[in-house]
Amino acid sequence: MLMTRVFPAFCFLLFTNYLMGCSRGPARVNPPHIDLESAAEEAIQLYDTDKDGSLNEAELAHCPGMLAERAAYDTDANGLITRDEITERIKSLRKYGVGLTRLQCEVRVNGRPLDGAAVRFDPEPYLGDEIKPAIGTTNQRGLAQMAIPAEELPRAQQGLKAIHYGTYKVRITHPKISLPPKYNTQTTLGYETRTGDPYASYSLTVP
Repeated sequence: MLMTRVFPAFCFLLFTNYLMGCSRGPARVNPPHIDLESAAEEAIQLYDTDKDGSLNEAELAHCPGMLAERAAYDTDANGLITRDEITERIKSLRKYGVGLTRLQCEVRVNGRPLDGAAVRFDPEPYLGDEIKPAIGTTNQRGLAQMAIPAEELPRAQQGLKAIHYGTYKVRITHPKISLPPKYNTQTTLGYETRTGDPYASYSLTVP
């Protein structure tokens, strides 16, 4: 189950301004390149199992980040997501030109914060090679600051605790607690950037 809630907008805007650059700030961090039409075409090829040229709810289960935001994609409200709708959604996510953005992730198990969980955000492959994975480890409050590993970033961006705008599969593991495959190897968890809301929460259930 995925829940999101609003993070203080002022903090988000400060960090976004930092990453985009301004007249008195550091140099702009350019967003990764995505070929919009090619990405949309590949998404259809990856998930359209019945080959009708669109994605229904069952097919979207293979792309849980898109499934979680399907109302934002399905602009004609017909229950299907088309190639053109995917193109427009990616375009809308990129319209502000943000290179990197903060994301704090909360993990709870059976209603309680999960300490020491390894959280990984894997970008959907249709977005291309420039969108990088992000990782984090939860603290005692169940919170992880997601960040692209330094080796995946240009030297000038290393040390920034942030992720790329995009659509991700989310995988959560723990060194001492066996979490069901639906949270990791066969994950049903997803995330897609919500402008102005750098916060994601996952509530897991373990017998």
